[in-house]
Amino acid sequence: MSKKVKKAEQEQPSVVQRVRGYFTSLKYEWQKVTFPTRKELTQSTVVVFLFTILLMAIISVYDALVGFLFNRFILPPVQ
Repeated sequence: MSKKVKKAEQEQPSVVQRVRGYFTSLKYEWQKVTFPTRKELTQSTVVVFLFTILLMAIISVYDALVGFLFNRFILPPVQ
């Protein structure tokens, strides 16, 4: 083996060093996390709730319309 290959094998960090590095990076990234304030969280919740109600209404109207058209024209009552 050449000296470069042996040197590269020796310079690889051990498992303990890699785990320690992972947790160090994790701690650093965790410090950059920002959480919403109570006001921001409440506003976001209201927006999601209203959007859900709006979407539910749109889907309900569409379902009723398609159901009406299907029953009226596709499956007419048998006489």
